[in-house]
Amino acid sequence: MATRPEDLPAAAPTAAAAPDYRIAVFVIGAAVSMTSMSFNVWYPFMPLYALDLGATSDADAVFWVGVAITVQGVARLLSSAVWGFFSDRYGRKLMLLRAMYLGSITFGIAALASEPWHLSLALFCQGFFSGFVPASVALVSVTVPDSRLASSLSMVTGGQYLGTTLGPALGAGLALVFGYRGAIAVAAAGPLLSATLVLLKVPRDRVAPRRDGEGPRAALEPFKATRQFVVSVALLLAVYSILELVRLATPIALKALKGSEDAAGEAGLTFSLAGLVSAVSVLALTPLVFRRGRVRAGLAGACALGGAAFLALAAADRVPLYIAAYLVIALVISALVPASNTLIASSVTRSRRGTGFGIAASVQALSFGVGPLGAAFFAAVSLDLGFLVLAGLFFALGVVLFAAVREPAEPPTAAARAPTAH
Repeated sequence: MATRPEDLPAAAPTAAAAPDYRIAVFVIGAAVSMTSMSFNVWYPFMPLYALDLGATSDADAVFWVGVAITVQGVARLLSSAVWGFFSDRYGRKLMLLRAMYLGSITFGIAALASEPWHLSLALFCQGFFSGFVPASVALVSVTVPDSRLASSLSMVTGGQYLGTTLGPALGAGLALVFGYRGAIAVAAAGPLLSATLVLLKVPRDRVAPRRDGEGPRAALEPFKATRQFVVSVALLLAVYSILELVRLATPIALKALKGSEDAAGEAGLTFSLAGLVSAVSVLALTPLVFRRGRVRAGLAGACALGGAAFLALAAADRVPLYIAAYLVIALVISALVPASNTLIASSVTRSRRGTGFGIAASVQALSFGVGPLGAAFFAAVSLDLGFLVLAGLFFALGVVLFAAVREPAEPPTAAARAPTAH
C-alpha cells in the first residue's frame, strides 16, 4: 500500500524547499531582541520601584524583588514542559505568539501595582505564561535545515543578549521621562509588536495532522530522553547557574576591590560590556567554533577557557583585571548557550523538539535558585574560594563533555528522505 504524504513525518526543510527560512530566522531573532529589551527596561529598577510601592527599606525592597524572581522561577519550572508539549501538538509558532502576547500581562500588572507583593504576581505571570526564548528556539529548530541549526540558534541567542544589553539604558531614559510606572507601560508595546511581526512574517510550522482530515490529531511519537539530551540539558543548567552566581557576586567583588561602598558605576560598566561581548560572541564566533565535526573540541576548549577566566577572577587585585576576566567568562557562557541548544535539537526528533526545549526550560528554571544560593553561600564564606570552585567545575565539565557528547549526525540528503512506494 502506498504511503500517503500526510502520513509521513515532517522532513527537515531545505534551502530549495524553504527559501524563506532565513527571513523567518531574522524576524524571530528581531522579535526576541525587542521582547528581551522590553523586559529589561524595568527589571533593573525593580528594587527602586518596590520602594515607590511601599517597601519600608532597601533591604525590604530587595526581599520583595527576590521573592518575585523566585516565584517566576517556580512558575517557569511548573509550566515550561507543558507548553513544550502543546507546541509539538498545536504548533511552535502558536506557542511563541502565546508567550509574547500573554507576556504583556506582566507589564500591565506591574504598571498597575500598588503594593510590593504585586511584583510577585506580575513575575508569576511572566514565568507561567511567557517563556518566549524556549518557544522561539523550538520554532527556529524546526524551521531551518539541520545543517543551519548552530548559526540560526546563535542569531536568536544574539538577539536575546542584544535586548538584554540595550534594555536597561532604554529603561533609564523612559524612567526619567515617564517615571517607573510610565516606563513599564511604554515597554509593554515591545512584546505586542514582536508577536504581531511573527504572526505576519513567519510561516506556520507543521504539526501532527488530523486523522482523515478531521477529528483528533494523530498521536505524537514517544519522546525519548537520550543520554545526549540529558547531558545537553545538564550543561544548560550548569551554564545558567554559573551565570546567575557570578552576576550576583560581581557587585560585591567590585566593591571589595574598589574599597568603597559605591561600585554601581563599575558594575554597570561590567554588565554593559558583557552584554556587547555576548552578542558578538553568539553572532560571530559561535558559528565558527561549533561547526559540525568540531563540537566536542569546541565545548572542551570553551570550558577550559572559562576555567582559566575564573582562576583570573580569583586572582584579580584590581578592578580592570576583574572586568577583563568577567568579559572572558561572558564570552564563554554566551557561546555555550546556543551550543547547548543545538545539541538539544540534534538529540530530539523534529516532531518533539518543542517538548525537548520545554523540558530544558523547566530544568533551567532551577538556576534561579541554584545561582543565588551559591552566591549567598560564597559571599558569606569567600568569593575567591567560590571562583576557584567554579574554575574546577568548568575544567571538569570540559572533560565530561568531551567524553560524553557525540558529534551531531549529518542531516540526511533529499534522496535518503524520499519515501519509497511499496
